[in-house]
Amino acid sequence: MKLFASFLLIPLLAAAFVVSHSTQAAVLFDAPGHAAVEGTAVTANGGEPGVAWALQDWRGRETGVAGVFDADGNATLPPLPAGYYRMVGKSQISNLKSQNFDCLATLAVLAPPHLVTRHSSLVTNESASAGSFLGVDCAIDELHREFDCPWNGGDAIRTVADLAALAGFAHVRGRHSWARMQRSPDLPPDCAPLVANAALFRDRGIDVSGLFYGTPGWANEGRARTLPGDLGVLYRSCRDIAVAFGDTVYDWEFFNETDIGFLNEPVWDYASALKAAYLGFKAGNPKAPVLCAGLCTSPDGFYLKTLLENGAAPYFDVFNYHTYAAPTSYHAFVGKMREALERAGVGDKPIWITESGTNFEGPARNESVRKGFMAHSPEQELVVAEFAPKSVIAMQMEGIERDFFFILAAYSERNGGKDWGLLRRDGTVKPAYAALATMARELRGARLIGTLDTPAGIRAYLYEHADGLQTVVFWAESKIDTATNGNEVVKTVTAEAREWALPGFAGAAPAAPLRLVDLCGSPGELAPTNADGSLTLSATRYPAYVTGLRWLKAANGAILGGARGEDSPRPLQAATSPIIPRVILAPGDFGISNNKTLAVAKGDEPHLCVQFWNLSDAAVTGTVEAVGAVLEGLPTGIVAIAPFGCAEFDCALKREGVELAPTLTLSGIFNGQPTSRLSMPLFFENLFMASCEAVPLDWRDPAKWTRNDSADTYAIAWDEAEQAIRFEVEWKTPGVGRWFYPVLQLPPGTLDGAMRASFEVKAAQDKVENDFGEANLMLVRGEKGGSPADWLRYQPPIGTWERRYVELSSCPDLGEVDAIRLGANPQGMRLTFWVRDISALRTRQ
Repeated sequence: MKLFASFLLIPLLAAAFVVSHSTQAAVLFDAPGHAAVEGTAVTANGGEPGVAWALQDWRGRETGVAGVFDADGNATLPPLPAGYYRMVGKSQISNLKSQNFDCLATLAVLAPPHLVTRHSSLVTNESASAGSFLGVDCAIDELHREFDCPWNGGDAIRTVADLAALAGFAHVRGRHSWARMQRSPDLPPDCAPLVANAALFRDRGIDVSGLFYGTPGWANEGRARTLPGDLGVLYRSCRDIAVAFGDTVYDWEFFNETDIGFLNEPVWDYASALKAAYLGFKAGNPKAPVLCAGLCTSPDGFYLKTLLENGAAPYFDVFNYHTYAAPTSYHAFVGKMREALERAGVGDKPIWITESGTNFEGPARNESVRKGFMAHSPEQELVVAEFAPKSVIAMQMEGIERDFFFILAAYSERNGGKDWGLLRRDGTVKPAYAALATMARELRGARLIGTLDTPAGIRAYLYEHADGLQTVVFWAESKIDTATNGNEVVKTVTAEAREWALPGFAGAAPAAPLRLVDLCGSPGELAPTNADGSLTLSATRYPAYVTGLRWLKAANGAILGGARGEDSPRPLQAATSPIIPRVILAPGDFGISNNKTLAVAKGDEPHLCVQFWNLSDAAVTGTVEAVGAVLEGLPTGIVAIAPFGCAEFDCALKREGVELAPTLTLSGIFNGQPTSRLSMPLFFENLFMASCEAVPLDWRDPAKWTRNDSADTYAIAWDEAEQAIRFEVEWKTPGVGRWFYPVLQLPPGTLDGAMRASFEVKAAQDKVENDFGEANLMLVRGEKGGSPADWLRYQPPIGTWERRYVELSSCPDLGEVDAIRLGANPQGMRLTFWVRDISALRTRQ
C-alpha cells in the first residue's frame, strides 16, 4: 500500500487546487469529530453504494488508500499514519486520477497523545512546557449547541472534551454565567450542571479556566451589561461558586473585555468589583489564580492605565489580554503591557492571552450545514492552520505564559459571515485542529530557547526537552509572517519549497534518530546528514518539526515572562485590603467619557455617593479621605464598618479652587492598615466651557484625509450644501467586519494643551435604524499615522447634525499626536458620513 513520499521534496499545493467542494461532511466516520488515533481503523457510513473513494493528504496528494462503498454505503479505512486526510469520491473508478473529485469527508489522524499531569503548576519560560503553554478557548456551557454531534449519543460537551484531550490541549477556557448559576438572591448558586461539564475536562487531565460573567438581574436591577450594586453579594457569590467548583476549575477570570462593550460601568467601578470578586474567589479556593478581565484595547491606552491607578494589580494573579492582530505586532503590544505593569510595581506578573485568533482568512466563502451561516473554504481553512502554530510560537517568543486559541467549538459572528472554530458546524475538525494537536505533541515538555540563524525568508525556532534533546520548528515566510495589519486577507498559493542547512558539528552523530513531521503531523523523510554535520531541510510556508537534535544554540533568545510560585495555596498579596472604596455617580450629574475612564462633571455641584465596603468578618474603624477634589459630606472623624458591611456617604463635588481636570482619589486607614484606593479622573465641563477657546483644525480639504476602512468602495468629497466633508462607503460582503476610520493628518503640536475635541457629525445608512456598533475618535502618534493608542468613544451620529465633544484632558503626550482617526462601525452595508467644524478646545491664555 503506497502511503507517502518525502513531503518536503515536493512542492505543496493548497488543497483547494485539487478538490472543488464544501468541506462539510457527506460521509460520517465513527471517530467523534472525525479525529482518530494513529493505528486504529475507522469506519465510514453514509456513502453512496458502489461509489469509488480515495484518500488524499491535506496537500491534495494521493495516499494509495482507496476503495468502493459497499451495498450499505459503508467503508472501512485501514490504520493510517498521523496526518490530515480528505476522502474524495467519483462514481467511475477509472477516473480516480482525474483530480476532479467531490470531497466526502475529512479525517484527522493523530499520534497517540502524551500523558498529561492534572493541574500542572503554572510555569514560566524557564521551566515551561509547550503543552502547559498551549490552550484553546472552548466556551464550555455556551457553544455546544452551535454544531451537530452525531457521536457519543449527541453529547456535544463530552465530544468537545474528548477532542480537546485527543489534541493534547492542557487548558481550555470555559464560560460560567453568574446569572445562570444563581437565579434568585434567596437561593445559593446552583453550579451542579456546570461543575459536571468542567469535570469532563478535569478528568481528562485538562485544566479549565473559568470565565465568570453575567450579573443576574436581581443583583443589578435588571440593567444589561452592568455590575452588581452590592459588593458583599458579589463577594459571597464568588466564594460560594469557587467552593462549588473546587478543583474542577483551575483559575477564575472576572468578566470579559470590560474595556469595550461587554460592560457599561467606568473602569474604577470595575476595579472595585474586581477586588470584591478576587477576595471572594480566594475565600472559596485559595489555590485558584484570579485573572482580571481580558482587555482588548491598546495596552498603552487609558483603560489599563486607569485600572492600575485604581490599585487593581494586587487583586489579580495573572494579567490577561485578547488579540486578533498580526504576529508582527505582538512584540510591541506585549512590551506595552509589561511597561504598564512595571509602572504599577508588578512587572513580574505573568501574562496570559485568553483569546488569540485571526482575520487573515477573510469572510467565509462557502455555505455551511446550518442556514444563515457561512463556512470556510478549504483554502481559508489552510490559512488558519498555517497561522495557528506561527502565532503560538510568536507569543512564546514574547514570554507569554499561556495562550488560548479562539475557539474550539463552531461559532460565527458578523451576521454569520465570520467562521471561527476549530470545528465545523457539522462537528468535524478543521486542519487547524490537527496543526495545533501536532504542536502539542511535538513540543510538550519542551522550552523555547529562541531563534536560529537562518537565510533570509526562513524562520527556525529551537526548543529543548527535559532530556536534552532538541526540536526545531521551521518554515519559509509568507504573508502571515510579514503582514502588519491583522485584517489583511491572506490567500494560500503554491507552497514552493526552499532548501536551507540546519547547522551542526563536523562528524557529529545525531543524538537520537531524527524524525520529521509536517504541519498536520504527517511523517516525512530526511536527507542524510552532510559531511559537516549539517542537515539539509526543505521549508515551505507551513511549519514543520525536526526532532532528535542536540547540538544547536539559539542566536536570539526568547523573552522570559513573569514568574509565580508552585501550584499551592496562594495567600492574599500584602496590598490586598478587604476595605474597598466605591463611587456611585448621580444620574444626570456626570457623564462618562474616554472609554469609561473619565467622569465629566456637569452643573455647579454634582452629587455622588461614596461607599467603603468591609469584606471581612471583623468590624473595623478608621478614617477616610479624598485627595484631588473637595467632597462635601465626606466625614472627617472615625468611621465604623460592621463585618461585610458598607459605610455610605452622600457627597457634593466642589469645584472651587480646583483644576479643570483633577483626579479624585479615595482611600482610608482602618484598624491601622491602608485600604485599597479608588482613582477617578474628573473633568469640570461647565468651568471649562466658560473659559475655553476653539482652535479649528485643517479639515476642509479632502486631500488631507487618508482612507482607512474595511469597505469595498470609498469616496470623499467636499459637500458645498452641508459645508462639510462627505464620505461614501459600501460593503458588499455581509460577513466582513464593517469599520470606517479615515485619517486626518495634523501638523506637529496641533493638539498640545487641548482639553477637548469638538466636531459636528451626521450619518445615513441603508437601514432605518441608522445604528452603529461604536464610534471613536482615535489619537495617533508616530510616523505615517501608526497604530492609535487612545480610542476615545463618542455618541454615534444620527440623521441630523449634532455636536460631539471628546475629552482630551487625560490623554498623555498630546503634542506628539500627528493624526486623528474619526469614524464609526456601522451596522448597515452602505454609509454616508458627514463631519464639519472640527476644533481643539483649550483654556484661554
